[in-house]
Amino acid sequence: LSVVTNHILEHCRHKAPEQPRHVWFVCDILGIVCAAATWALVLSAAGVLLCALLLPTRDVAYGVAHGTLFHLLAFLALAAHARTMLTDPGSVPVDTEPSTPGGPRCPLCGAVQLARAQHCLVCGRCIRRMHHHCPWVNNCVGEDNRKYFLLFSLYTALAALHVLLLLCVPALRSYARGEWDRHGVPSPGGSLVFLFLVALKGFFLGSVSFAIQMHAICTDRNAIEQRQRERGRPGPGSAWMNWKAVFGHRLSSPHLLPLHAPGQ
Repeated sequence: LSVVTNHILEHCRHKAPEQPRHVWFVCDILGIVCAAATWALVLSAAGVLLCALLLPTRDVAYGVAHGTLFHLLAFLALAAHARTMLTDPGSVPVDTEPSTPGGPRCPLCGAVQLARAQHCLVCGRCIRRMHHHCPWVNNCVGEDNRKYFLLFSLYTALAALHVLLLLCVPALRSYARGEWDRHGVPSPGGSLVFLFLVALKGFFLGSVSFAIQMHAICTDRNAIEQRQRERGRPGPGSAWMNWKAVFGHRLSSPHLLPLHAPGQ
């Protein structure tokens, strides 16, 4: 009886279709630490901005307006980060049969080798149109989650730019009025220095990532293909068609929120 049971279990293991995964999560220690650090930096920056810069101001409208704008951008950035991290980037099922008998399979995961799919050693799967594996989102950036990663980069850069403007514009105005000469060079507190460094890092990484992703979408060429100077199959056409393939064919303002699935 045990021999028959083991035979049935072995048959089901190889023949049963893979169940769809509603939540995708990569169990990588480095990626989990980096993703948690991303959330910690954004939340700590929000707290410092509120307590050290906005609450002490006497202008209530100023504090409410800028506080609302920053926390909205931070919320959208973290929502896009969560969607990027928990969305299957486009893994190739390992139980599908190749179109031609005896077709090539990935020697690492056993999935059918599709055009423009690359194997990720961290995820342990072949990913369609894999751009790169990002430890800050603890996931690959591929065909099914690159929209969320692009939005995460955009909202992170915008939130960081907002903080930099809140810090630098008053300082420059004070310098232009000559207050630095009369009262000496102002010495910001440690919390504001921390906020400035976090915002500077967020703006640099977010803007660079956004520019790289925009270039990859418009040219329909991922990072691996750019390094190998290959294009694979031609894309849908123009840069606008490539953009709509990611954000949806009926582009509207809700598509700029991390709510709609890519291509809808």
